Amino acid sequence: MKKNILLVEYSTAAIESVQQILHHKIFDITVARSEDLAKKLLKKLRFDLLITETLLPKSHGFFLSRYVADHFPGTRIIVISEKLKKEDHKDEAVTEHGADDFFEKPLNTKGFQQRVFELLDIPEEEIEEGAYTSDITTRLHRIPSKEELDAAGKKLKDRPDRPIIEIDLD
Repeated sequence: MKKNILLVEYSTAAIESVQQILHHKIFDITVARSEDLAKKLLKKLRFDLLITETLLPKSHGFFLSRYVADHFPGTRIIVISEKLKKEDHKDEAVTEHGADDFFEKPLNTKGFQQRVFELLDIPEEEIEEGAYTSDITTRLHRIPSKEELDAAGKKLKDRPDRPIIEIDLD
């Protein structure tokens, strides 16, 4: 069964890093570069996991984490951040803002993958059976048109040929 991930991040390098780490065929990854767009997508689509950066344009990932924890209780949450005050941020993310976990950038590939699989209750057989796609370029990176965004609830959800959808407000 496909798992839908909403990645809220503004850095292209960080987006590509997460996409490479989670390039397993079981995941559909949607990218939003702001909290506003993330909230719009959350209202239209169902996500199994939110991965959000702490520092977002005009917002903070902790606010988004709290919003998702309060309004979408079935969605698991991972907060990621540049190396700052690691322990303080981890405690704050988990205890005050409803996150399931906190990771520091650069992400530890194995640890991050394993935690995502655990949070999404993906059995080990599916991990091995699904095997990681060897050619990440088979995934499409593009910005959908306004018409596609308007029909996001129908179109973006049912497109197995487009597992990664990058959305930008600019």
